[in-house]
Amino acid sequence: MEQLTHCLACNATNKESFIQTSAMMHEHSPTSYNFDRCTHCGLVFLNPRVSETALGKFYTSAYLPYRVEEAWGKYASFVKQDQLNIDKARVNRLKAHHQLTNQSRILDVGCGKPSFLACLRKQTNATLMGLDFSDEGWKNEPNTYGNIDLRIGEVVDMEGEKPVDVITMWHYLEHDYNPQLHLKQLLGIAHAQTKLIVEVPNFDSYTRRRFGQHWAGYHTPRHTALYAPNNIELLLKNSGWEVEQVMTYGTLHPHTLHWMSRMEQQGIDWSASMENRFVGFVASMLFNAPLYMLQKYVSMGFMTIVARPSERN
Repeated sequence: MEQLTHCLACNATNKESFIQTSAMMHEHSPTSYNFDRCTHCGLVFLNPRVSETALGKFYTSAYLPYRVEEAWGKYASFVKQDQLNIDKARVNRLKAHHQLTNQSRILDVGCGKPSFLACLRKQTNATLMGLDFSDEGWKNEPNTYGNIDLRIGEVVDMEGEKPVDVITMWHYLEHDYNPQLHLKQLLGIAHAQTKLIVEVPNFDSYTRRRFGQHWAGYHTPRHTALYAPNNIELLLKNSGWEVEQVMTYGTLHPHTLHWMSRMEQQGIDWSASMENRFVGFVASMLFNAPLYMLQKYVSMGFMTIVARPSERN
């Protein structure tokens, strides 16, 4: 376990214990994990945190995002369609902040299974790059992702690359153990008009307040920090970026976080089949639909930030 002495966003050293949670979407264990809160900017961060080399045991073959067909059975096609809708929403989000051309250069950091880039490829011949610490998300589908530049490595490995026009981080930053360093390194492959689009869980949200220690946004211990609008803006400022827009919603449907939090509250076996839970998932989503319509005014659990390099750089 690794003890943090300072805040990941503002570098302050004053902190207080905030909450303890169990490992989420994982086998039941008596181990409890502590989250501290920075008394200066309010950032909540895992402390101590699992060493990066030990995180692999929390990404087993039973990890729900890895097993669509196995987990959802006869409803797997609906789950796949939902992912396609998410990818289309992400493409539209990118296009809202960048005029996409065949000369555009796009980098997706923490691309995982690069379905977003595959969806984007259908609309452009632009240069598309994906970066992740592992090729688990694409190594078995060479035909699907063969026309995308996918790389195993870290941000520092992009040094010397020709500047990119858009950098996306779809639920990557909350996993990052050294966000300031990596955001600063990305400035090395950015130009003055480069757009940085970041989507993360929003600590300052309805679902976090409703579900408390069971809020799936903690995703314990995989998420190292839980950002709110004020401290993610501070993080970006301290890393050489200037925030242009903060949206209180993301491309993921807010019910995803609501449902996962409810399941954590119930203590379900995440390695079991989810097939018999699908109808309940849909029914609950429809029941809460009026609430989700408010997400542009009150965050239901996610947020999106658009930034560009600071003029001081």
